[in-house]
Amino acid sequence: MVKILIKTEPSKIVKYGEDMVVPAFLRAAKRLPAYAKFLQDKKVDLRKVKDLETFKKFVPIVCKNDIFPKNKLNDYCLDANLEEVKSIMTSSGFSGVFSYGLNAEENLKKAERSIDTALDYAFDISNRKTFLINCLPMGVRVPTSLKYADTSVRIDMALAIFKKIIPEFDQVIFISDPHVIKNLLEEGIEQGIDWRKHCVHIIMGEDWISESMRGYLCHLLGSENMKREEGLVAITFGSAELELNLFHESVQSIMIRQAAQKDKKLRYALFGEGVEVCPSIFHYYPHRSYVETVTESGGKPELVFSMLSPTLLTPLMRYNSKDNGTLMSYDSLKKILEDNGYAQLAPELKLPLVILGGRNEKTLRVGNFSASPEEIKQGIYEDFELAGATTGYFRLSVENDLFKVEIQLKKNVEPSDVLKNGFSDAIGKYIKGPKDIQLYVYREFPYSVELDYERKFKNV
Repeated sequence: MVKILIKTEPSKIVKYGEDMVVPAFLRAAKRLPAYAKFLQDKKVDLRKVKDLETFKKFVPIVCKNDIFPKNKLNDYCLDANLEEVKSIMTSSGFSGVFSYGLNAEENLKKAERSIDTALDYAFDISNRKTFLINCLPMGVRVPTSLKYADTSVRIDMALAIFKKIIPEFDQVIFISDPHVIKNLLEEGIEQGIDWRKHCVHIIMGEDWISESMRGYLCHLLGSENMKREEGLVAITFGSAELELNLFHESVQSIMIRQAAQKDKKLRYALFGEGVEVCPSIFHYYPHRSYVETVTESGGKPELVFSMLSPTLLTPLMRYNSKDNGTLMSYDSLKKILEDNGYAQLAPELKLPLVILGGRNEKTLRVGNFSASPEEIKQGIYEDFELAGATTGYFRLSVENDLFKVEIQLKKNVEPSDVLKNGFSDAIGKYIKGPKDIQLYVYREFPYSVELDYERKFKNV
């Protein structure tokens, strides 16, 4: 598959996926009860959906609240048949509504092959003895043929396993959300682990990650050169109700994002005038998901997914994930890189790309000024000393016409004027409006005394 995606023309890869959309829609419309009910309520005439154009014209956008709160479990399964269900995965509930993904044995095997292929492309697992430590919360399992341990968010357990297995393996992959990974690497250093002596890779999801945070984690690992022999820090994107690995990075896409954060000309060419914090750059597979964008009045573009695989038991169509993003063709990316002197960074994989930001509802305003969690993250992690003083958790709000930023310090770190001024300067690089920075001793942070990492944290 990788060889095909390297050699095939980008337009043919996209066209192959587009040809799958209408058959996938009709299968879901006729066989997925929850979706069929939704279409009936919207008075959708299936006979009008004949090609991609009529699909986008007549098939309505569906959101989590349209499907998941109103139906029984078997309504989320093809033919309402739960007999084939091997596993059920839930979303984090971050939005206040849980969504569900039902998987059959066949789909799990297909997911395993897909993930192993991606891991082999990124980390050469076919030739290097590899152990995976899964620190994802909520009992999320990673389909893979690798030897692995599931520790959830138990950092002490993950570090204990790492110490025992590392002499027996060429490399170790940690998978979790960014806050768990930050704490794990820092605590490992406190326990005497020299990460630089080992080949350790990081895969992160669950939350938006700034390029500066990647830089901080690479600093802790001693893997700033983006070589898989030393260790890579990569980001992936997925969801319980769709698929775990919908989007992923490559070494080239990471290097493009790193270059764009440093080079304003390239950054503006890729993401638009005035963008100071780089969104994520991901590859996606048109034969697995057809991706669109929609823009509601006054908002930013949001990603809409139609899932194409015939092995999915819950094949959602035109599903709005509420994630802020735009699409970019491979050829468009290649031309921008060539025009700005970065032709050597054009990815091997001829896949289309998703440019992923945060969530629309997270941007706050005071007068003509705006502030977002993404800007705060980029600022804080550019200063490694500041990054090491905080847990990474903060709350952004507006109070008395000021952007109020409340930051939790790590255990045994005390607030000081030096720290406060440092955080103010770091955040001020990206948030120009009036600010009130407040630092909290670990146990006095008002939004969570003991962070258990089991739930996504609301920054606003």
